[in-house]
Amino acid sequence: MELKKILRCAVMIPFLVGSVFALNIVVTINPYYLIVKDMVKDVSGVSVSLLIKPGSDPHTFSPSVSDMKVLAKADIIFANSLGLDDAYLKNYKNVVYLGDYIPKDKLSKDEVHEDEHEEGYNPHVWLSPEFLAKYIVPKISDELSKKDAKNAEKYKTHAKEIITSLMNISSKFDKLLSGRKNAVVILDHPSYFYLFKKYNINILSVEEGHGKQPSAKHIKEIVEEAKKNKLIGIFVGPQFNKSGIETISKELKRNYKILDPIGAKAKSITELFESAYVSIKEALDGK
Repeated sequence: MELKKILRCAVMIPFLVGSVFALNIVVTINPYYLIVKDMVKDVSGVSVSLLIKPGSDPHTFSPSVSDMKVLAKADIIFANSLGLDDAYLKNYKNVVYLGDYIPKDKLSKDEVHEDEHEEGYNPHVWLSPEFLAKYIVPKISDELSKKDAKNAEKYKTHAKEIITSLMNISSKFDKLLSGRKNAVVILDHPSYFYLFKKYNINILSVEEGHGKQPSAKHIKEIVEEAKKNKLIGIFVGPQFNKSGIETISKELKRNYKILDPIGAKAKSITELFESAYVSIKEALDGK
């Protein structure tokens, strides 16, 4: 009987050892989760957890007690910063604020976010393929390589693959949106700010402050401005209230499209942008 117990324990030990993760990663928002997930896809002993579920608004997120326990055990926390997730992470170690690695002269302010934090920059840097390819993906690869040097080459290889796919989708946007300078786009929230800004497309934001529904006066101003300019389309994220967008859509007799800033249904970061490309193209085609 004792021999059977010893043999059973001998079988269990490798299983238990194999189930312990050598590197625990927590990512605050889904777009970064999609990137990290693909970067570690064939690396054993790595756990990647998403803090904020894709259907939630990261601007209003507050971690629960269980979330805090997950954060406390993380070897690396990949976060955005720029007023999006800084406040609840200030007491945690090993936080890599990806937005801080984008040069300040590349960032811009908008009226919706100016009152939210001291610097007032639009924090949606993950919705620029160029920011991701030049600054964010390389930084993630570097940080993973520091923590897990033996798999550094894998991280670098996957980073190159992700960057190539991002530059390919960026070229598609170039063909779609170049030459549309001073056209306007209506967004419920200025999330795709940096994507449209690249092409000098003006954004009419329905929100007058984060989470603040528009007044009748503001809606009227947006409608009048859209009528005076070439309108690319009307877009709303699935995380936001659609009432203002629906009113504007009726007034302008234009269908609105879904433009998800978080990529709730995307399986990769490129798929997030592919979905956005389809929505914008359909709007331009009048569908």
